[in-house]
Amino acid sequence: MKPMPVTTSIADIPTISVDFLDPRFAADPYPALEEIRAVGPIVRNERSGYLMLTSYADCAQVMGRAQSFAADVEHLTALFGGTTFASLSGARHRQLKGIWAPAFQRKSLAATYPELIRQVIVDRAADSIARLRAGETVDIAEGFVRAIPAVVIASMLGVPSADIPDFVRWSDEMGHILENRDDPSTHGRALVAQGKQATDNLNRYMAAVIDERRDRPGGDLVSQIAVSEVPMTEAEVVAATTQLVFAGNETTAKLMGHCLVTLAAHPGQREVLRQNRDLLPQAIEEVHRWSSVKVATLRFVREEQVQVAGHELAEDTTIMALPAAGNRDPQRWERADAFDINRPRLAHLGFGVGPHACLGLNLARLEVEILLNHLLDEIPDWQVQRVDYGDSWMVRGPAEIDVALENARGGRR
Repeated sequence: MKPMPVTTSIADIPTISVDFLDPRFAADPYPALEEIRAVGPIVRNERSGYLMLTSYADCAQVMGRAQSFAADVEHLTALFGGTTFASLSGARHRQLKGIWAPAFQRKSLAATYPELIRQVIVDRAADSIARLRAGETVDIAEGFVRAIPAVVIASMLGVPSADIPDFVRWSDEMGHILENRDDPSTHGRALVAQGKQATDNLNRYMAAVIDERRDRPGGDLVSQIAVSEVPMTEAEVVAATTQLVFAGNETTAKLMGHCLVTLAAHPGQREVLRQNRDLLPQAIEEVHRWSSVKVATLRFVREEQVQVAGHELAEDTTIMALPAAGNRDPQRWERADAFDINRPRLAHLGFGVGPHACLGLNLARLEVEILLNHLLDEIPDWQVQRVDYGDSWMVRGPAEIDVALENARGGRR
């Protein structure tokens, strides 16, 4: 492929109007993403002025080079109530992320958490499975999918399971800070205010837990940061634990939901997985590529000039990388729009890339694999009757998943 010519004028960048707040986008973003891709590799959204990227290579460039392309510091700080490693780069980012990094390594997780996760899944899914077998149609997102990652991260933090409903509600509401940042409507502003209140609530909750751990530290993740020798302000400690609660439950639940919806839509490939569980890890990655949790992410140019997609961009230019589009880039994947658990494995953008790749990616993979193993044992013929994706579009996943069984004992109701 010939190198892309470089232009010094962003006036040459084509323009398109995309309304990301349209409910149809959250329901199915891919038609709009393909419209953007068809216009060009870098496209200005006339609604926001953001420069949108759709190719894998361009998205990976801006998502992976934190020194050149800064995160949305203002809104990430509002989201978590203070500065966290998500909004930093360089040595300070590595220092803060390193407090918990050993606990989230694959070997550490495999040695400590599989049985805990398995028991959480068995316990939380039992009622829904019984109802499905009796012939009911069940919203499994409400029934168990949304709760499982929250229970797991709460256990890792050492907080009571009775507080899980608050964790779930606060996490869901906090997302409005990012999702509705550009919505000038009264409703949009109200959602942002609700999100900030949720952040305040979770900050206060975690501050109390941190104080307790300083007096009586244990082996949990809160204790690790409460007694860490890394210099941090109190606001940074609280914000870091708030970030862990938020990131450790919402996105994993959405990935679980995508897996269940996608496999139900491809029953032949689901049957292959039922018979060969060794394929589960690559199937989970293919779901995450084909139906991305992270649809969009903002970055800001932090160099005087930097080249992206053949254009020299000036400092402070706002870029919207579209990893959901990058994950279906036909320049990287053959039949990119097809779901295929047997395709050759290539890195995707679902968990981020580079230094800012998701801290909990190994935990998410482990939780999803154990859940799928359990459901393939217990209800391998689940069928999705209805899916509602809600209004969350930047970090997207099924909010409601109505499921029935093909061969339920009591017949469907």
